[in-house]
Amino acid sequence: MPDGEPNGSKAVTLLLRLCTMGLALASAIVMATANECTIDGDGDDGAAAATTVTYKDYPPFAYLVGSNIAATILEMAAIYLQTGKGDNGDEEAPVLPRVVLVVVDVAVQVLLYSSSGAAFAAVAAYGVQTCGQVNKAKFIGLGASLAAGLAAFVKDVPLPFSMWPSPSE
Repeated sequence: MPDGEPNGSKAVTLLLRLCTMGLALASAIVMATANECTIDGDGDDGAAAATTVTYKDYPPFAYLVGSNIAATILEMAAIYLQTGKGDNGDEEAPVLPRVVLVVVDVAVQVLLYSSSGAAFAAVAAYGVQTCGQVNKAKFIGLGASLAAGLAAFVKDVPLPFSMWPSPSE
């Protein structure tokens, strides 16, 4: 990148990647700690029978935990590739890190959107009354999905400001 050229998209992309990583990890932790949710159910005789369930009792919730952990690891790799020394704007810069970054971006979005969709669909399909932690984890995962999508979009949009200093001469 020539000196003085704005690099705002790199800064915003890095910020969104950090948000994606943090939200995906938070969603996985919140769902994994939903171990003893007590759900009140109605019996045939009208009496409410309380049932204790964990996130492992529902495969979409377990999928949310696993895929969000995988997305967190991939997002760490993407941050490393974005901030690595190979991407200084030279024409002779290696192409492989940029290609890997695109593949990682797609994989993160697939993992996060599919796990969020599965968790929302599980509640609707099973008719499950979920505890507060499950609902929090679903919405935190949705936030991670949106941040990942924005990060992939913003990296290709030139923004007219600079956030960190240009490379020294």
